[in-house]
Amino acid sequence: MANSKFLLLYFLIAQSQYRSSHASLVPRSCEDVLRHFGGGAFSEGVYTIDPDGPGEQPPFQVTCTTSKDLPGHGITLVTHEAASSQPKRFHATGIQVITVGFTYKPTLPQLESLIKVSGNCRQYVQILCNHAYQFYEPNWWVSRQGWAMSNWGGAPTNSSMCACAEQGRCDDPKKPCNCLINDAIWRSDEGYLEDKRYLPVKQVYVRDTNNDIESASLTVKGMECYGEINQGHPTERCRCRLHAEENSTTPGPLLLQLPDIIYGQGQDDVWLADDDQTLKITDIYPQFFNTKKRRQILPTTQVTPGLSPQCANVLQRCPVDCERLAKLRLANTTLTDDIHVNGEKKMLGQFMCENAAVNIAPPGRRIVAFFKVAPSCGSAQSSTYAFPDKTVVCCKMFTFSGQHLKVFDAQCSGNVDLSSIFG
Repeated sequence: MANSKFLLLYFLIAQSQYRSSHASLVPRSCEDVLRHFGGGAFSEGVYTIDPDGPGEQPPFQVTCTTSKDLPGHGITLVTHEAASSQPKRFHATGIQVITVGFTYKPTLPQLESLIKVSGNCRQYVQILCNHAYQFYEPNWWVSRQGWAMSNWGGAPTNSSMCACAEQGRCDDPKKPCNCLINDAIWRSDEGYLEDKRYLPVKQVYVRDTNNDIESASLTVKGMECYGEINQGHPTERCRCRLHAEENSTTPGPLLLQLPDIIYGQGQDDVWLADDDQTLKITDIYPQFFNTKKRRQILPTTQVTPGLSPQCANVLQRCPVDCERLAKLRLANTTLTDDIHVNGEKKMLGQFMCENAAVNIAPPGRRIVAFFKVAPSCGSAQSSTYAFPDKTVVCCKMFTFSGQHLKVFDAQCSGNVDLSSIFG
């Protein structure tokens, strides 16, 4: 028995030492590789990295390089099978839409471990077109998660634009992309996709190359990651609740509590905490960051001097993001739709009425969202509070545009679409 305990202790010590030495020996990214050489004898080549250290993902090989437009950075380059070849040409294919796929040697979890520790990732894409009409459908390329994306290199995520529109220099100012002109001149749309949440590119759709006068040429280079995520910054939690509001001063009965929104390190690192799970918001709602419909609704508040930047950030973003979440969660839902509450399936309308514990009759009631940062607000008022101890922040209540609550009657009937509230 004593020998068994000794062997177990020896194993645990050895495992700990292995993890410590492993973490120090294998670089997390090419930033570590460049740092190791101290700007001296570094040379471009294939290196083994292990972004998650002694975590679940095994080390994998990448190309480490540098770039003049990113001085001082060790760039981690992950190539695909066609990344180093000539542009792929399409002419008189007889096919209206061609799906071009890209395969990467690292597994998806390995890629995500690299993206997670990298401050930035980008991927260069270019399409040349001659009488080949591109970008007229909403699916332009496919993210690593398999989501259809509608933007091209150099333009914001899902903006339905190319770089030339973002920079105001398209050949036709009325078109958001040059390859929407569809004439006999060779034109180009190109640039870097830089939203690392969706990289690397999994597929690209090439269109309108089916007859003799139609041609296109596609280039998709490897994914480049650089920089590092700053560690140690606290995240902030935003709690979203739907209330029935009676007198525009205090939230009425609680109707529905939405998942908590958690803000991470980057500007767009947003997570949902629901049923003891923490998930990327874009894994559940890919269109959460809709650049075409983004609204800026800032609460009017005087931030307490010394309040942490993270808390101040929540004060500004919480109302907007809770509005987005409520719309995505409820706008296409009717009160008769089943939801799961504490393991029990109920109609949404029934759950709301049980939570409210009152009959809510139209008109004159409004659904509002009451947002707060845990652990507690200390007040049920709809105003915004920032306390001196920097631990508690209440975000301002946001009232949805629909002023009349028409989905409830005295019997809590649920035959009306909730989209009537959200517009």
